[in-house]
Amino acid sequence: MIELPPKRANPVPLHIIGGLYGSGKTSFIQHQIDHAWQGQTLGLILCEEGAVKLDFSRTVEPRVQRLLNACVCCEMAYTFFEVLVNLLRDEDVQRIVVEITAQADIQQIFDFIRSSHLRDYLVFEPIHVLVDVRNPHMRPDAPAPLIRRLWNQAEVFVLSFHDQAGSRKVEVGARPWMLSPKVGTEPHLQ
Repeated sequence: MIELPPKRANPVPLHIIGGLYGSGKTSFIQHQIDHAWQGQTLGLILCEEGAVKLDFSRTVEPRVQRLLNACVCCEMAYTFFEVLVNLLRDEDVQRIVVEITAQADIQQIFDFIRSSHLRDYLVFEPIHVLVDVRNPHMRPDAPAPLIRRLWNQAEVFVLSFHDQAGSRKVEVGARPWMLSPKVGTEPHLQ
């Protein structure tokens, strides 16, 4: 049996970052480290590592755990639980970020935590799913069940590579977005 850490005054924010391989999850996490989470001690659980590596030179050194190519919702659920508990034992960790593989079922991860004693230690932040707008298959009506599940479980969509997609319309959720190839131009609702 795993011994739980002492409870904190406030639950630790838990961020789940999902998306297909190469959709920009690591780049998004780097952006958050450099801006929104700057100066905070993070607990990072990386289940996937692409070509881009995280750079911690401008911030507090995080606690990084790698469960590479692991599906933390099923076959590695117990190990994931142990890693979460160990990060919660570190009183310096102010937030936990999990970069999941596209195969992971986010709902199973949440159900797993909610049904455990960890529910009193963590607060769930909105689920971010990165969408590579260059990928024509990344749409809500995609025939692949994996992609449909990502669409259904996302609470926040982050459009990546929109500057390389050319000028076109893309639907994210039920909203049409207009993409512009101009550098520095953000996608906007049509």
